Amino acid sequence: MLAMSSTHATVTAALLAGLLIGDAAWADAVGTPECQRDLASANGLINAIAAREKQFVKGALAKNCALLRQNLVDLTNARGPMDRCLTGHDHGENVGQIDDSIEDVRAVLADKCAK
Repeated sequence: MLAMSSTHATVTAALLAGLLIGDAAWADAVGTPECQRDLASANGLINAIAAREKQFVKGALAKNCALLRQNLVDLTNARGPMDRCLTGHDHGENVGQIDDSIEDVRAVLADKCAK
């Protein structure tokens, strides 16, 4: 069975990162149109991860592993724009949280979803 507490912690961490970066003004962000667009896209990926939380089902290993794999893809894709476009405190907090979430998802995948 997939460790639901680990999955929940990962999704919660990703949701927290999404809430921290927000949709509106980016206090510590590079002000280019490209970064504004890329950060909005990254936020959309984080929101998709949070929305996926409801799809996890206790005991449904194959389904949960597939959801975690998609979360890993979305986290990885969100990390790049955040790393490039956030600065200062926002960069450290959000990129650090994404890195921790990526590490958590990889650990659960390796432990519970190895082929």
